[in-house]
Amino acid sequence: MRGDPYGSHRVISPKGLLPQAAEQVDNTPVIYSNEILIDVIALQPTATAFGRIKRECGGDVGRIAQAIQEIVAERGKFQDPVTKSGGILIGRVKEIGPDLAGQADIQVGDRIATLVSLSLTPLKLHEITSIDLDTEQVFCRAEAILFETGIYTKLPEDLGEQLSLALMDVAGAPAQVAVHVKAGDTVVVVGAGKAGLLCLAEAKKRAAPTGRVVCMEYSAEQCALVRELGIADVVVQADGQKPLEALKAYHHETERGKGCIPTIHLIRV
Repeated sequence: MRGDPYGSHRVISPKGLLPQAAEQVDNTPVIYSNEILIDVIALQPTATAFGRIKRECGGDVGRIAQAIQEIVAERGKFQDPVTKSGGILIGRVKEIGPDLAGQADIQVGDRIATLVSLSLTPLKLHEITSIDLDTEQVFCRAEAILFETGIYTKLPEDLGEQLSLALMDVAGAPAQVAVHVKAGDTVVVVGAGKAGLLCLAEAKKRAAPTGRVVCMEYSAEQCALVRELGIADVVVQADGQKPLEALKAYHHETERGKGCIPTIHLIRV
């Protein structure tokens, strides 16, 4: 049986939505003719999602694992219920649907990284084997579904799993900064996770010497790191879930916004 290229056939509720917006998807690890089944090696949640769960669980690895398992059990995918963000995964191709067999540039057994969000990827999580709190990587036994329109990249066998996750998770973000930011721009980067730090560094280089780079970040620890690295002209500690308070903090730290109206917003969620 052939499914919808965008995965709407996997949506359980609410009906009529695409998988990313849905609250629950069908994560049955039996593929349609235009899907790819993946044996998951590890998940790389977004910094915002993992950070929220880590704070809520007091940094306890067991509680973090339980929270992630509960999210996936309820939703059929990993999508943080508060931040709405997902992440990416790496794994080995387990099965390729017959409709894609002649088109895919991968074979069963190949290691791949998905370049679509976990927030739309059906995921059957059997066991979390370990969690690295420093890299925010979740190693597990799981199966995932990649839709016909899903994009991925094949990983070279000499590239380690942890490095693969880190690289693929943020690969596109700083590259987009390099393309769009020019000297004299004012750039606001919202979130100073892995991608945010690289975006700030790239923006600082591209906007120089007359531009201005502003970092808005929730965590005091990350704000301190950004200041230490010197990759932003202004650092604003603010909670993005309280937009009016965040705007007030932005105005305060940028002298009420004088000369700091953003030319470009780069938002990492």
